[in-house]
Amino acid sequence: MGYFVYKPDKAGYINRFLTTKTFTKPQEFRKATLSGKVNEWLQKGFAIHENPCRKEFIAGRAAEVPPYMDISRYTMEEEIQVFGQNRKLSVYYPFGNQGVDFSEFYPNPTYLRCYSFVYIFSDAEEPDAGFQVETCGGVTLWAEDELVTDFIPFTRNECKKTEVSIHLRAGLNKVTVCLDDLAERDTDYYFRLRYLGTGSLKLYLPVPDDTAVEDMGRIEQAMEDMYFEKETYISEPVILHLNNPLERELDLTVSYKPVADKIWHGERLQVTKAYRMKKGESEIRLFDADDVIPGFYYFQVSAGVSPAGAGSAGVSSADAGGVTASRKIAVQVFHRSLMEKRESTIQERKWEALRYLVDVEVENVYKAAALLWTAEGQSAERAAAWEKAERIILEELNGIRARKDCSDFHLIVVLQIWKRFHEKLSAKVQEAIKETILNFRYWIDEPGNDVMWFFSENHALLFHICQYYGGKFFEEEYFSSSGLDGKAQSAKAERLLDGWFEDFFREYITEWNSNAYIPVDVLGLCGLYNLSEKGDKRNQAAEKALNMIFRDLAVNEHKGTIMTSFGRSYEKESKGNYTAGTTSLLYIAYNLGYLNRAALAYISFALGDYEPPAEYRKYTALKPGQELIYEKTQGYRSHVNLYLYKNSQVQLSTAVLFHPYCAGYQEHIMQATLDAGAQMYVTHPGEVQPYGNGRPNYWAGNGSLPLAVQYRNLGILSYRIPENHPVSYTHAYVPLMEFEDYLGTAHTAAAKKGGGYIGVRSLNPIVMQKKGPCRNRELISEGRENVWLIKVGTTEEYCSLEDFVKSLEEISVRWKSRECLEVRDSDLGVLEASEQGLTADGK
Repeated sequence: MGYFVYKPDKAGYINRFLTTKTFTKPQEFRKATLSGKVNEWLQKGFAIHENPCRKEFIAGRAAEVPPYMDISRYTMEEEIQVFGQNRKLSVYYPFGNQGVDFSEFYPNPTYLRCYSFVYIFSDAEEPDAGFQVETCGGVTLWAEDELVTDFIPFTRNECKKTEVSIHLRAGLNKVTVCLDDLAERDTDYYFRLRYLGTGSLKLYLPVPDDTAVEDMGRIEQAMEDMYFEKETYISEPVILHLNNPLERELDLTVSYKPVADKIWHGERLQVTKAYRMKKGESEIRLFDADDVIPGFYYFQVSAGVSPAGAGSAGVSSADAGGVTASRKIAVQVFHRSLMEKRESTIQERKWEALRYLVDVEVENVYKAAALLWTAEGQSAERAAAWEKAERIILEELNGIRARKDCSDFHLIVVLQIWKRFHEKLSAKVQEAIKETILNFRYWIDEPGNDVMWFFSENHALLFHICQYYGGKFFEEEYFSSSGLDGKAQSAKAERLLDGWFEDFFREYITEWNSNAYIPVDVLGLCGLYNLSEKGDKRNQAAEKALNMIFRDLAVNEHKGTIMTSFGRSYEKESKGNYTAGTTSLLYIAYNLGYLNRAALAYISFALGDYEPPAEYRKYTALKPGQELIYEKTQGYRSHVNLYLYKNSQVQLSTAVLFHPYCAGYQEHIMQATLDAGAQMYVTHPGEVQPYGNGRPNYWAGNGSLPLAVQYRNLGILSYRIPENHPVSYTHAYVPLMEFEDYLGTAHTAAAKKGGGYIGVRSLNPIVMQKKGPCRNRELISEGRENVWLIKVGTTEEYCSLEDFVKSLEEISVRWKSRECLEVRDSDLGVLEASEQGLTADGK
C-alpha cells in the first residue's frame, strides 16, 4: 500500500479524503400542504418555506445514526454497495475547496449519503485535539472506529458549525465521516473539518502500491491550471488548454452537456469522449462549435494514472483501478449563422424560431409544440413530425407526473397543445394528457410529498394558469389532489390569478431584470394570452403585464442583450449572453439580439399572436448623442431601487442600496456593459472555487452584499465582509479577450471596445489572475473592507484609453466617517454615499 501525503490547507482545513461519493435513495413521505406568501422568501430567506417532508425526515433521522462503514478496508479496485448502488473509492480533489462538496440539483425528494475517510498523521499525541465541523447536511464522525459526533442541524442550504475533540495519537489516526441529507431541488451538500490546534499534521490517503504518486501530483497541478482561452467560441474549434505534465501519453475523459430544459431523462444529453494527449501537448480540441447545439456548456474533465500494466485508450484510470482527478469548467458555444440579420416581421421571426426549435432543440415539450405548429398538409414528413411530437409528449408527461421541480414550466405548453390539437392527437396521447392534468398538484393547499417550488412569482403564475385551464378543459372531471371538480378548480384558480395580477401590477417583478426568470414570466403570460379568449379579463391582464415586461426589455436593452443588475443570476446568464432567454426575446420582438435555443423563453411567445407596442422600439439601439436614465422602485414591498444609465455605446446599472453589508444570495448588484461579451462587474465570491454549485457561487451573487449607489456613468461599491466568511477578497470580472485594448495599474483597470470604455478602480491593490480557469478575466483585490468604483465612458468623451484611466485615478475617495463615503469627480461633482442614500452636490 502506498500513500498520497498532503498538508491541511493554510486555514487548517482537512480537505483531502478517500470518498465513496454520493449514494442516493428516492424518498416517499406523507402528503402534506404548505403555507406562506409568494415572494416573501426573498426578504426573509428561502428557509422560511420548509417542506413538511424535511420535518418528517429529520424526525426519522434523529432516531437513527447512519451505520458505521469502515471503508478503509476497501481497496480502490473494490466496489462498496449502499442502497443497491456500487461505488469505488476515489480521491477527492478539492481544487481550492475547503471541504468535501457534492452539491447538486435534485428535482424530487432524495436521501443522500456518502462516506469519506483520511488518515491524519500527528507528530505527537494530542488527547483533546480541537476540530471544527461545518456542514450543509448532517455529519457523523468516527475516529478510530469510535463515534465522536452525530451533528445533524439539517438546516437546508444553511451552513452550521460545531466543535469536537478527537484523541490524536502520535502517528496515523483514522477519521471517517458520513455526510447525509435530504435533497430538495438545489441542494448545498458538503462538510468541512478544520483543525483548531497548533500541532503539525499531515494527511495520508492509501492508494495501490504501484500508483505513480508523483505523476498524479503533476496531473493535479495541470488540471489546477487548465483554462479556456475564450469565454465564447463562435463557429470555431473549442480548445481546452491543459498541459500534459507526463513524460508519456496522457488519457483523459471529458463529459459535457448543454444547459437544457428537459424534464425527463436529461442525463441522456450528456456526451463523454476519450482523448489521448501526446507527450508535450498543451491543448485539446474538444469539438468545433458548429458541430454541437449552441449553449452554455459545463465540462467535467478527468485524468489520472492507472496501476502498472492496466488501462488502455478510452478506459479511465478509475475504471482500471487507478486514481483520477476530475474538475469542472464551463464555456459558451454559439453559431455565427445566428448572428446574421435581415429585415422581417415579428410573425416571420416567430415562425423562424419555431422552425429552429424543430431543427436543433433537445427533445422536450417545447420542441414537440414547435413540431405540431409547423407540421403542414398531409405529407409523410408531416406524419413523421406528428409521430415524433407525440413520442416526446408522452416522455415529458412522465416528468410532470413525477412532479419534478419545474414541471409547471412544461405543463403550461402541454395545455396550449391540448387547446389547439386535442381532437387530432392520438387516443393514447389524449388519455395520457388528461390523466396528467387530473392528477397534478396545482397549489400549496393541495397535499403533496414533492419538492416543487411554488413561492416565486413566476412559478405561482404558471401553477395558477395550469390550474385554471386544467379545470376549464375538464369541467366535470375529478381532480385528485384538490378533491374538486373542474369547475370548482377553475373558480379557485381564478381567485388566485386575480390576486397574482393585483400584486404584479402594484409591485411588478421582484426578481428584477433577471435573464433567468423574466423568460419564465413571459412563458406564463404569453401562455395565458394564447389560452384565453380575446377581450376577456385574463387576456387583457396578460397583455397589460406583457406590455410592462417588453417595455422594460426595450429600456434595458443594450447591443441586443439584457445585461443589467439582476434580482437573481446564475453564471450561465451573467456570462452566456448570446444564449440567454432575454436575448432571443429581443430578437423576436425587436429584431435585436440573436435567435438561440432558449426555448422556454420564447415558445409561448412564438405560438401566439401577441406583439409588444411598436412605440417601445424608441428605447432600443440609442443613436449617438442620445442617453437614457431610468430610475424605478419595484418588487415585493418595494423590494429594490433600480438605476440605469445608457447611451449608444455603454450601459451601467445598479440595484441601489440593496441590503448593504448583509448576506447575499443570487442578487447581481452592479453591471457595466459594452456588448454581449465586453463587460465588467464586481462581486464578493459566495464560495471559494470557480464553477461550484453554490447560491451564491464564485461569479453569480455575493457572499456579502455591498453598499451600492450610482450617479449617471459612475457606480460606487463598498464591501464589509464578515470575518467568518471563507472568502476574504472581492474580485472583478474583466474578460480581456472580449476587448480591443486594456490598461491596468496597481489599483485601476480599464478596457476599450468600439466607441466605449469600461473601467474599475479599487482602494485596495488589484492583481490580474494569470493562472487557472479564471486567467485573464479576474481582477482580485484582497481585504474584507474595500471600495470599488465602476465607470463607463465613450471615445467622444475621452480621446484615449489612457485619458479614461486618468479620469478614474483622479477621482478622490475618502471616508468622512464610518457611515459616509465621499467621492469627488471632476465631471459629477461631490457624491456622498451612505446607507441613507446618495447625494450629488448636496441633492
